[in-house]
Amino acid sequence: MREGILLEEALELILERVHKITDTVKVKVSEGGGFCLAEDIYAPLDNPPFPRSPVDGYAVRAEDLKDAGQEHPAILKVAGYIYAGDDGQSYSLRPGEAYRIMTGAPFPLGADTAVKQEDTDYGEDTVKIYKSQKSYDNYCFRGEDYKRGCLLLRKGTCLTFAEQGILSGIGYTEIKVFRKPVIRVFTTGDELCLPGQPLPPGKIYDSNGMMVSARLRELGTPPESVCHQPDSEEKLAEALRSAAEDADLIVTTGGVSVGKKDILHGALAKLGAKKIFWRIKLQPGMPTIFSIYQNTCILSLSGNPFGAMANLELLLRPALSKITGDTGFQMERRPGVMETDFGKKSKVRRFVRAVYRDGTVSFPQGIYSSGAIGTLRGCNCLLDVPAGTESVKAGEKVTVWML
Repeated sequence: MREGILLEEALELILERVHKITDTVKVKVSEGGGFCLAEDIYAPLDNPPFPRSPVDGYAVRAEDLKDAGQEHPAILKVAGYIYAGDDGQSYSLRPGEAYRIMTGAPFPLGADTAVKQEDTDYGEDTVKIYKSQKSYDNYCFRGEDYKRGCLLLRKGTCLTFAEQGILSGIGYTEIKVFRKPVIRVFTTGDELCLPGQPLPPGKIYDSNGMMVSARLRELGTPPESVCHQPDSEEKLAEALRSAAEDADLIVTTGGVSVGKKDILHGALAKLGAKKIFWRIKLQPGMPTIFSIYQNTCILSLSGNPFGAMANLELLLRPALSKITGDTGFQMERRPGVMETDFGKKSKVRRFVRAVYRDGTVSFPQGIYSSGAIGTLRGCNCLLDVPAGTESVKAGEKVTVWML
């Protein structure tokens, strides 16, 4: 087991041991948001499947508009109306004619441009057109978006509304995707009381279970279960053993330090899990444990709420990126300039909850201990303070990790 390592070393050890999910499932396109494609998608048809008008106006032959202008409009016979959904092949345009046409409607045979209705007198039997146009002005070609047989979406693409729209647009109702990871969450500690119950003296309500599970949902990987375990090595070991039967990843909070009731060490030993590392040289969340039981990774975070949440971002998100193949889990780093001072000395690397706005970095009002959660509200980044920093002054250039 490695102990007291740098953040980059911890990440390397985690990423060496988590494995990309290869199991696939079929889901409805309407429910596919957040899943990653398990197959390449090729266009089964041209889009658009016919030449169509991008404007409301008149479908004409450009040749019939030669020298048309405000003083000498071209006057054409209106041969009919074509709406979106009509069959353009059933209409044929002759010289000197125009068809009233709507946006998205197919061009009639023989038409090579559409005139905006604003450039006409809106005529119904005949129409005056006050400008000339070139062939294929205001003209959407068949297949100009994509051609039949072209690769539309690559395997591994994470589906958003855009990809779902594309799939729906080529007639797909179901799609093969990689399944999402099975994640199970445990909070530990006799001092915790579940929300909704009376709060006995000396107890505190459990916020970690809610924050961790809610954050996982926000990231698109909702946990399969969220459970609380008392300070019992035997009971926790059994709960972890049961969870590992189907979990890709188990996340725990609390019990990772060296106190008499820091039970994770004993529970992992009773489970037979292999500890990969303990303690990372950073604040908060220093006493983090990463271990492996059979094929399941166990990430054990600090019981302090901000310590748990900081390391969930820094350690779990890269792991989820590898497990799912979705690069969207990766945190974005940005340069910024401090708006105010941060006067705390940082013997080890420190991550501080902060607000990034228009290139400047500021702090919410309140205390910054790892047990405080009030100042998490409104934060959108973590300020990265290097080890050995005496203080950070207003006007200094810094790096933040966007949440």
